[in-house]
Amino acid sequence: MLLAIAFGCAPNISNTSSGKDEAFSYPDLSKKIYCRGKGYVVSRGNINGRLSFTFTSSRESTYIEFRDLIGRKTLFLTLSKDTINAWDIRNNRSYDQESLVIAFPFFELIKPNDLINFLWGKMPKTFAESGNILNNKINNGQIQFSSQQTENGILINSVSFNFEEENETIDLFVESRDFDSQYPHLIREIPESIIQAKEKQ
Repeated sequence: MLLAIAFGCAPNISNTSSGKDEAFSYPDLSKKIYCRGKGYVVSRGNINGRLSFTFTSSRESTYIEFRDLIGRKTLFLTLSKDTINAWDIRNNRSYDQESLVIAFPFFELIKPNDLINFLWGKMPKTFAESGNILNNKINNGQIQFSSQQTENGILINSVSFNFEEENETIDLFVESRDFDSQYPHLIREIPESIIQAKEKQ
C-alpha cells in the first residue's frame, strides 16, 4: 500500500494500492509502551550511501544509532516529542536541533514527533491530513509512505523523500519491529564532553 504526497503550489495526497480500494486503517497502538526495531536509510544524489540503524522508543524518548556498511557507528540521535539532538560519532561533534537542520537539511522536512510516529509504524499526523501540509521549502518534490501487513496490523514500513529539483532521494526502511521491548544499550544521553557544532553564519 502506497501513500504519495506531492508538494507544489497545491499539495495533494493520492493513495495507490493493489486490489480493492480500502480506507487506511492502522492498529491502535495506544496500549503499547515500548517499540524497538532495525532498518536502513539510503540516499541518492548529492550524497550516495547506505546506513543501517537500530532504534528503541518509549512514549517519552527515542534513541537511534546508525552504522555504516562495515559496522562502524556513525550517528546517534536522541528524540523527544518536540526536540532532537545528534552526535556525529565519526567526527565527535554534537548538534542541537538548530544546528542539526543546517548540517542535515532532511530534518527540515520531518519533525521529531513525525519521525517517532514513523518508527512506531504510524502515519505522522503532519502528512495524514492534507490540510496540514504546510511546507514551503519544497517546491518540486514528493513524499511517499508505504505500509505492509504485520502481526500487529497494517504498519508504515518505509518513507521516501524525492527532491526533483535537487535530483536527490532519501529512503528510510524499517525492516523489523518489536513492541513492548527495548534495546537497553541504546538508552543513553549524548556525552556533555562532546564538542558542540557551531551554526554557520
